[in-house]
Order: sequence, then structure tokens, then C-alpha cells
Amino acid sequence: MGEKSVPILEQSECPDHQGLGKMSSSAPMLEEKVPRILIREDTVLAGLKGCAGCGGAHFTCAGVTKQWSALCWGRRSEKNYYCLLVSLSATFVLSLIGTVFFCFTNTLNNAILSNMVIRNNSMAFSLWRAPTVQPLMKVHLFNYTNWERVRDGYDRKLHVEDVGPFVYSQKVERVNIKFEKDWLSYQERNTFRYRPDKTEGAQFDKVFVPNLPLLGVVSKVREMNINSIGQVALNGALFYANHKDAFIELPVHRFLWGYDDSIINTAKTYLSLQGQLKFTNFGLLATKNGTVDEHFTINTGDRDMDRMNVIEKLNGEDHLTYWGNPECNSIEATDGSIFPPSLLDRKTTLHVFFPQLCRRLPFVYEKDVVTADGIQLLRYRMPMNVFDDHISNPANQCYCEIDSGTCPPRGVINVTACAMGAPALASHPHFYLGDPGLLENVTGLNPDPALHDSYVDIHPTLGISLHGRSSMQINIQVKKTPMFPALSFLEEGTILPIAWIEMTVEEIPESLRTMIYHGTFSTAAAQLALTVICIIALAISSICLSIMIFRRRQKPCVTLKKVLPTEAELKGLKSVS
Repeated sequence: MGEKSVPILEQSECPDHQGLGKMSSSAPMLEEKVPRILIREDTVLAGLKGCAGCGGAHFTCAGVTKQWSALCWGRRSEKNYYCLLVSLSATFVLSLIGTVFFCFTNTLNNAILSNMVIRNNSMAFSLWRAPTVQPLMKVHLFNYTNWERVRDGYDRKLHVEDVGPFVYSQKVERVNIKFEKDWLSYQERNTFRYRPDKTEGAQFDKVFVPNLPLLGVVSKVREMNINSIGQVALNGALFYANHKDAFIELPVHRFLWGYDDSIINTAKTYLSLQGQLKFTNFGLLATKNGTVDEHFTINTGDRDMDRMNVIEKLNGEDHLTYWGNPECNSIEATDGSIFPPSLLDRKTTLHVFFPQLCRRLPFVYEKDVVTADGIQLLRYRMPMNVFDDHISNPANQCYCEIDSGTCPPRGVINVTACAMGAPALASHPHFYLGDPGLLENVTGLNPDPALHDSYVDIHPTLGISLHGRSSMQINIQVKKTPMFPALSFLEEGTILPIAWIEMTVEEIPESLRTMIYHGTFSTAAAQLALTVICIIALAISSICLSIMIFRRRQKPCVTLKKVLPTEAELKGLKSVS
């Protein structure tokens, strides 16, 4: 056996080995008063790894003279115990926080939404400034096929045919952008492109339509209370206009986007209209193409995401001035492209502002829908009573004319203030949900709820409108005076339908679809995985901590069987020494 350093051993009480003294910790020799013996290296007991308080171990005889059993009683190392305890406690706390974080908060969704804030030079700003989505504008015109027979007394009622749709794609660009803290102001620049592949008919098809400039001028004459002499003079001037009848025949494209009409130029001098008209050539949609006049100021959501994309001002004003109370004059709404996600709780009424209607319109939750990609959306629909009269819907009383107290019939709203003074009214297509009297003077209208209502499908997390349809009909009301015989065959107050326009999104660019898909499913999968991991870690750490704390007790650290030299071997060693 080699002589190696062994630790100190306390004296044993075994009868066969009485008087063993202490051994030096630096040499294999016993002290001089104790017989020198050779101890095998595997009998080292003092300082056993994992044992605390075993430096002075006690031996107990096992009843065999050639073998001792050494039992080291004590506790496991306090250092290892507390290291494990701290690790488990940290795991428990972190997993508990993670479980609450992922199960009961929207922090992950808010982190995604923070990237949608319209900050200057951000990706969200780029997408907002020049959207890749191009809505389709589908225009249906009402062709008055028998107006001459009505004028000549052969027919009693006007008959219309719904022709079209004539389809245009709309490219929107936000221009003249100015940031001011968490607000930004801008104008919209629209570019409409004709889509013959989706159109029924051709844009050079001709239709008979109401002579809108003439109807507008006559209404303005009544409003201004021009005396009879002035009316006669104006009527004489209009006699030489290029379009002097109540109805005119025009190609579709000209009627929509502009045609030369001398009535407007003639009436400017008489009606002091200089500077009030926003077009050179009159067209039903002429003011919508190019940069629009309205200046919008919206909230970017940088400081308050609950107001993201909410309109703060219109043309520098924080409210309208057309209607009878603050609620109807409110512009607290969005443009319909993005809604604050905090409002999408299925209970809150959403509002979309329509500049061409001089007001905002409500949308209420109807149901959940699922896209072809499996994305769940929230469908909000325009209420059926939105255009009801003040009797059926008292909230609409403020949309009546303040001075005269007159209210439009059920199903239409007065938008004269947004039509440069022309007696224009808006309604659902084909007077859907309107007063039955609206159909008495015109035949050929067929209201269809499947085609003529409006809705929007919104992503519940991102607040982006992905699908939808907005259908609105433009009408004009006959207001005549005896001095203008061209309108004499039309009944006073008759509301003539002009066109109905459907705005819809049918195609979403692949890049946007991919972003929305990952924003829906990848985020949900990541949150689910993290939630499961946190719950499992919480359960395991809880069990381990319980075992450590409630079942901790003193145990033997180690039990060793040590073989010592026989008595004959000891005698041999003594004789050698």
C-alpha cells in the first residue's frame, strides 16, 4: 500500500483497535504515542464531499474484526441546498409572472400595435401614406328612359333603368402631410382608373340623366329670393345654354368626370357664385378625382393608442357647423380604414366620417366572420334606422333644417351643405328602407337588402378593415319656380335618384395578407407556446419547492464500509518498524 496523505481520524471505541490516535493531515504516520499503521486510502472520512460536520466522525463496530462500518450523520451541504432553493424560487416567480402576463394581459398585442402607430418614416407611416389596397368604386346610373313622354303627357310616372356598374379602381395617396406632436394633418389625392374587365357596358354608353346644373341653379334662385325681374333675366340667359332641358343625354364618362355646361358660367354672374364652385367642368364625381379640398387632422396614436386614426379636426375645426346640436356636429370618428382596437369589444358603436354626407355614420357589431385564410373578423353593419325620420329615430331630429323645421322623409338625409348648395340628398340604393312614397313618382326601383346595405369586416387585434361594402345613393330634389318652365312637368319636391355608388375591397395585396396572417396566427401560436411553458414551469417549480420545504429532515450523508489491516498485518508492520 502506498503511503499517502490522509485526513485526521478521531479515536475509535472498537475493542480490537483501542488507542488509535490522531493521524497527521500531511503525512501517513500516526503520532509518536500511537502505533504506526498503514491505513488504506479509501478510509478517508473527514471532509467528505456533500457532508457537513463530518470532520470528527465516530465509528461503530460492525461485529467483524476485519471490517468497520463508518456512518456519517449530519445535514447535506447548506450551500447546495440554498442554491437549489433560490433557483427553484426564481423559476416559480418568473413562471408565475409569465402566466399572468400571457393569460391576463394584452401586452403582446399592444407590442404589435405599437408598430402600427403612424410615426414619421416608420413602416406603418409608409403603408398609411400610400396604401397598397386599391378599393373598387362601382357606379350604377339611373337612365330615365321615358322623360320626354312624361313631359309630353303620355306617361304619368318617370321610369328608370339601373345601368352598370361602371367600375373604377381607386388609388389613394396622402399628401401635404404635417406632423404636430401626436397629430398629423393631410389631404387625400385620389386617382381613379377605369376597369373595363369588371364593367358591364362601356364608358361611352349614353344615358338620360337629370340636368343637375339646371336643378341646382333654380334651387339657388329660390333660396336667394331673387325677384321676378331677376328670375326672368336669368331664364332668358339660360335659354341660350347648351343644356336647357330638365334631362340631358350624356356619355357615362362625361357625366361622371366632367362635361362642358354653359349653365354654370351663365349663373355665376347672377348668383354671385364666383369662388364657391370647386370645378371647371361639371361632373358628378369631378371633385373626387385628384387632390380633395378637405384637410384632415388625425391622431397618430403615439401617446394614446385608443385614439389611433381618430379625426381630431376637419379643415381646422374640431366640429361641424351644419346641424342642430353637438352630437350631430361631432367628427369623433375614423375614415374607416383603421379603428382603435380598444373599441372592438362588440358592444361599442363605431363611427365612420363621410365628408360627402356632412356627417359621421354609426356601425354596430353584427357577427363574427371567417375569411378564406381562416382569419376571424368582426362584422359591423350600418343600423337599419340610420336614415329614419325624426319620428322613428329621434336622434335624427338634429339633421332637419333649423330655419324651416322641415325634415326629409324616412330613408334620406339632406346633404345640401356638402353639395355647394344644390338640393342633394343621400339614401340607401333604390331607396332601400325608405318611405314608400319615395317610389310613387319613379318606377323601376327594386330595393334589395342583399345588395344595398353597408358593412365593414375588421381585424379584432390590428383594427384594420379588410373587407366591406359601402353603398350610397345620390339624389336631387326638384325645387322649381314659375319663371323656369323647363321644370314645369316635374312635381314639386320629387326626389330623383341619380346614381348609387358601391365602394368595396375585393383584393388584398399578398404582402399585406402575409403580414396580417402572421400577425394573427404566428402571434397567437407564440403566445400559446409561452403560456404553456410558463404554466408547466410554474407547476414543476411549485411541486419541487413544496418537497424541499415541507419534507426537509436530517439524514445520514453517507454510509461507508472500510476494510482495515488484519491483526497479523499490523504485527508485521510493527516488526518492520
